[in-house]
Amino acid sequence: METPARYHSVAIALHWLIAIGVVVMIGLGWSMVEIPKGTPDRAFYFNLHKSIGLTIGVLVLIRLWWRLTHRPPTLPESMPAWEVSAAKITHALLYACLLVMPLVGFLASNFTKYGVKYFGIQVGPFFAENQALRETLQEVHEAVSFLLVGLIVVHILAAFKHLLLDKDRVFQRMLPGSR
Repeated sequence: METPARYHSVAIALHWLIAIGVVVMIGLGWSMVEIPKGTPDRAFYFNLHKSIGLTIGVLVLIRLWWRLTHRPPTLPESMPAWEVSAAKITHALLYACLLVMPLVGFLASNFTKYGVKYFGIQVGPFFAENQALRETLQEVHEAVSFLLVGLIVVHILAAFKHLLLDKDRVFQRMLPGSR
């Protein structure tokens, strides 16, 4: 398999769709918990959060499949070994968080009487109500959200390092339409 000079347009589209979705989800997730219980707005925003989260989960699975079946561009030979290792670890952790977040959120929702309304379509609940298990899963969901935000910050800082300091065109490989 030939190594491309930049990411394929499918990988780029998935990257940016997921990135935009994750930013929306973090803002939505952290703000919706402040909405008082029992109000219609709360149910609307929680269901929107669940729907977008499941969609992102599916997009991440597609992105992973694409990544496993299409070789990404190689990193510049000028990159120190520790940076290459850090990039690989960060990407693996990003993918792990992006898979764990929707899965744990979906499971937590299915240990309530509500289940998930995926853009208005009822899905579940698949399990009996279990408040203790739901709360544990919610804590995992929240903890992973903080880890994910930290990883995103590292990812963005590394991208700008490549753009502004290294000037090695790594940043441009993930931009739509860039050559």
